[in-house]
Amino acid sequence: MNAFLQTLLSGLAAVTIDNVIFTAAIGTSTLIECAKAPKHLLSFGFFITEFSVLSSCLTYFAEKQIVSETARLFLPSVYILCLGLVYVLTLIIMRIISKEHFKSLRKYVHMSAFNCAVLGCIFINGESGAALPERLMFAAEVGIGFILATYLLAINYKKLSSEDVPASFRGFPASLLYIGILAMIVYGLKI
Repeated sequence: MNAFLQTLLSGLAAVTIDNVIFTAAIGTSTLIECAKAPKHLLSFGFFITEFSVLSSCLTYFAEKQIVSETARLFLPSVYILCLGLVYVLTLIIMRIISKEHFKSLRKYVHMSAFNCAVLGCIFINGESGAALPERLMFAAEVGIGFILATYLLAINYKKLSSEDVPASFRGFPASLLYIGILAMIVYGLKI
């Protein structure tokens, strides 16, 4: 049960960070996009899990090839290249399998590939120096935690954006308050 709560907390933190960064910096919010189309929530979560797991696997083997301390300075670039490779291969495979699904899901592939949760997972795995099975487990937990946290937020999106909420708190501010309350509840269960 403790691992489940830790996974859920990690997911809530990832959703919060993702929304703050993307909404403030770029003007798009992964949470809001998923909440608008909850039917693609599992697809989005699958892509986050896929990118986390496959990129962590690739970076593990790439790290084994780098031995000199000078070359280790370029590990962040290697991590991004590994993620980029998984991203391109995912798009190619999706396009080959089904053009119809490719058109409807490519937006979620783009949002998933360069998500803060995925990038954070890759960098944390790289810094941890853990063995491959532990890295893959952590990457899967990040993806599953993100799915659970996003689902918890998506089920109340309409209520957080309704006319019952004061205009100054409607939408994104209410979502952040909701995330904070959920995080405190999950953290309280952890103790």
